[in-house]
Amino acid sequence: MRLAFVSLAARESPEALPLGAACAAAAVKAAVLASNRGLASNRGLASNRGLASNRGLASVEPFLLQAALGESADELASRIASSGAGLVGFSVYSWNRPVLAATSARLRQAATGTILFAGGPEATADPYGLIAEAGLDFAIAGEGEGPIARALAAILSGEALGDIPGVVLPVPSGPGVSEAATPASCAPPEDPAALPSPWLLGVIDPEACAGDVVWELSRGCPFRCAYCYESKGASGARPFPMERIEAELALFVRSGVRYAFVLDPTFDADAKRAGGILDLFRAKAPGIRWKFEVRAELLEKGLVRRFAALDCSLQIGLQSARRETLEAVGRPGFDRREFARRIATLARAGVTFGLDLIYGLPGDGLPDFEEAVDFALGLEPNHLDIFPLALLPGTELAERAGEFGIEADPGPPYLVRATRELPPEGVAGAAALAAACDRFYTAGRAVGWFRAALGPLRARPSALLRDYWSWLATRGAPSRDVSRQEASRAVEAEQLGFLDAVYGASGLAALLPALHDLVRLHGAWGRALADGTESLLALTYDPEEALGAAGSGLPAFVRTAEPRRAGWRVVPDEADGARIEPA
Repeated sequence: MRLAFVSLAARESPEALPLGAACAAAAVKAAVLASNRGLASNRGLASNRGLASNRGLASVEPFLLQAALGESADELASRIASSGAGLVGFSVYSWNRPVLAATSARLRQAATGTILFAGGPEATADPYGLIAEAGLDFAIAGEGEGPIARALAAILSGEALGDIPGVVLPVPSGPGVSEAATPASCAPPEDPAALPSPWLLGVIDPEACAGDVVWELSRGCPFRCAYCYESKGASGARPFPMERIEAELALFVRSGVRYAFVLDPTFDADAKRAGGILDLFRAKAPGIRWKFEVRAELLEKGLVRRFAALDCSLQIGLQSARRETLEAVGRPGFDRREFARRIATLARAGVTFGLDLIYGLPGDGLPDFEEAVDFALGLEPNHLDIFPLALLPGTELAERAGEFGIEADPGPPYLVRATRELPPEGVAGAAALAAACDRFYTAGRAVGWFRAALGPLRARPSALLRDYWSWLATRGAPSRDVSRQEASRAVEAEQLGFLDAVYGASGLAALLPALHDLVRLHGAWGRALADGTESLLALTYDPEEALGAAGSGLPAFVRTAEPRRAGWRVVPDEADGARIEPA
C-alpha cells in the first residue's frame, strides 16, 4: 500500500526542503525494512515501546509528495488520489494549514477508505481542531517518527490504536463529551541516536536537490523563547551521533552538494561540539557553502576563527533591542554593548552574518522598533530579516496574550494585529519599515555602501528607509516585497533614483558621482557572486579608489580623489568569486 507524506513549503527557497515529512517517511521505511527482514521489534526506530512487531507495515511503500506553491486543494487532492496512495499523512504548519486541511477534507469526501493523518506544529498545538477541520483519522502531537510507525502498524494489522503516546483520535460524539474531557498527550521526545536517517535510507536523494540541502544535526533547543514552539514540551538540545553526521556528510560530498542549511536553532549552544563539527566540515567538505543559526552571546573566539575558515554565513536572532522586551519573552540578560562586541568579532574575521528582528513583541512600540532597526543596521549585517510576531498556538506567549494586550489573527498564520504599545496603525508602520528594509537594504545588497550613504545626510537608518518607502509610493512603484534572490538592476535603479532625490534636496549633489560608483560597483559585484552575471559599468572614479570611499567617507573622498572616467567590467571568477577589469 502506498503511503504519501504531503508537504507544502512557505516559499520557493533552497531552505524549503520537506525534512519533517522525510524524517517521518524514513521511520516508516525503516519499520518496513525491519518487518520484511522478519525482525521481532522496531529496533531501527526510537519507537519500539509497546508494539511487538511491524507486521502490518510489510507492504507499505512510503514516498514524499510536495505540493506546488499556488496549487489549489482540489488540484492537490486530485494529484494525491492519482498517486494511488491509500495512506496519506500531512505535514502541517501555520502557513500551509488552510490548503492541506482543505485537501484532506476533499479526500475524505471522495475516498472514505483512505487513512488520513497529520503531524507537525499545527497538529501538536491543535490536534482536535485539525482532525475536525480536515476529516482526519488521527493526528500526531509531538515528534512523529515513532507514533506514526506504531499507529500505522496497528491499523494495518487490524488492531485498535490503543494508548500510543502522541496519537490523538477524534473526539467521540455524545452528550457531555468534549475536547477538554479527552486531553491530547504529546509523544515523548525521540532519541536521535535511534532515529533512521532520511538521507542514508534514500528517502531524500541529495543529487535531486539541485545542490542544496537542509540538514538536522540535533533536535530541540536549550532556550525557551516565549514566542517559539521549538522546545515546547522538551528542554535542551539532543544531538545526533557523530557517526551519522559523518556518514551523511560523506554522502553530500559524493552527491555534489554545494549549499547546506544547518537547521539547529542554536548551533553554538555546545561550543566544543560545534567546534569539532566545523573542523570536520573544513576537512571533509571544503567545497560546501554553509548556513548556521547561532546566538551572538555564545560566540567564542575559537568558534569565530572556525567560521571564518569556512565558506559560511550566520543567522543571528536579535529580535528586539530593548532589554525589557527580551526579558518578557524569555531572552534575559541582553546587553547592547556586549552584543555589538560579539558581532564586531565576526566582522573583523570576515564572517558573513545576518540579523533577525520581530515587531509586535510585548513592550515594543513603534519608536522602539525603529530604534531596533537603527541598532541592527548600525552593526552592518549582510541582510536584516524582519518578521511580524506570529502568535503560535501552544506557545507561552499565546497563552499570555491577554496579559500583554496582544491581539492576533485567530487563524494561521496568526499574525499580530495590535499590542498595548503598538496599535493597528503602529503595526502598519512597522510593516512598511520592514518592507522598505527588505527591498532597499537586503534585496538591494546595500551593506557595502549604506553607512557611507547615511553619513553626509546625518540620517538615522530607519528615517532614510521611511523616506525611501514614501518616495516609492509617489512614483507609483510596486509595493510588493522583493526577495533576496530578486535583487537586480531594477532595484539598484530605484536606489540611485532615491539617492539622487534626497542628496539633491540636501545640497549634496557634488557627492553623487562617487556614491553612484560605490552603489553600482557593489551591485555588480553582488550579481557576479550570487547570480554569476557580468556587468558593464561607466564609472567616474577608479574602482579600487571608489570602493575605499565607504571607509573614508564620501566628502573626504571627493575632496582628494581625481575623477578618471572609464568603462569597467565586473565578471564572475572561479578563483576569487569576481574580478574587475577594464572594459
